[in-house]
Amino acid sequence: MKHPHLLSVLAILLIIILTACSLPAPSEPATQDVAPEFTAAAQTIIAQLTQAAGTQAPPPEETTATPGEVSTEPGLETETAPAVETQTPAETTEPTITPTLEEPAETATPTSLPSDPRAALGDPDFLDNFQNGDNWSLYEDEHVLFRVADEALRMVAFNAESWDGFMLSWPQINDFYLEMAATTRDCSGLDRYGLVARSVRTDEGYAGYLFGISCDGQYSLRIWDGEAFTRLIDWTASEHIQAGSNQSNRIGIMMEGENISLYANGNLIAELTDETFEDGRIGVFVGSANTEDFTVLVEEVAFWELP
Repeated sequence: MKHPHLLSVLAILLIIILTACSLPAPSEPATQDVAPEFTAAAQTIIAQLTQAAGTQAPPPEETTATPGEVSTEPGLETETAPAVETQTPAETTEPTITPTLEEPAETATPTSLPSDPRAALGDPDFLDNFQNGDNWSLYEDEHVLFRVADEALRMVAFNAESWDGFMLSWPQINDFYLEMAATTRDCSGLDRYGLVARSVRTDEGYAGYLFGISCDGQYSLRIWDGEAFTRLIDWTASEHIQAGSNQSNRIGIMMEGENISLYANGNLIAELTDETFEDGRIGVFVGSANTEDFTVLVEEVAFWELP
């Protein structure tokens, strides 16, 4: 005969075991989507794109501009740009002269030319000679590299694919003179580098003006609207640009309202008007059309705010 107390104990134990097996699992904490925040600190903005390489002889094959990754923010998709319309500037002060690669190298040290803005503007409001990379958010991807080492900003375009990559710094200004001093390594043709000015964020990504020079001694001024380029000044030769490998150049862009002036080694090379952008951030860019691992060493970036 079973003992009634033993049966009661067994029943209680069975209830406890069954209750333990059916305890609800702890609920997982709700996830929260946090939108990326942009502060006044330096930002990396990658605007990489393939664009028509130019019309000089011997010309690379013309291609339709196709932007690639336009921001380091997660979730942004690449887009395909429509064909780019070329525009001719109202006037330019520079004749079309094709320099040879045998021109003697000249220093990019500031001069006292009457046309040189640096000589008249005094001390710059912003000066970076790359003792460190604090003013920039440096990055590297499959197309380009931006890195500070040995007191220079090293810009490298890995592939000869006419792909321009740019990086912005934090200052946001409207009327100014912006300048960079840089030296190329091995290069040819339309391997190029230069300045980004009045860059602003749009629904299509970052946009702005790109003033650049090429290894074969040409310059151009383009607008990137976040999807495609418009050429305000197509690639044009200048005797004031030191052409070829291992050459140093100092280039600058002055923007005062809608008036735009371009400089090479202290010489005024072009003037025009455009009112697409009123203010924005500054930056630098690099791209290669002919040379793998095209490298540019930027020794200095500076700007002067205009009254």
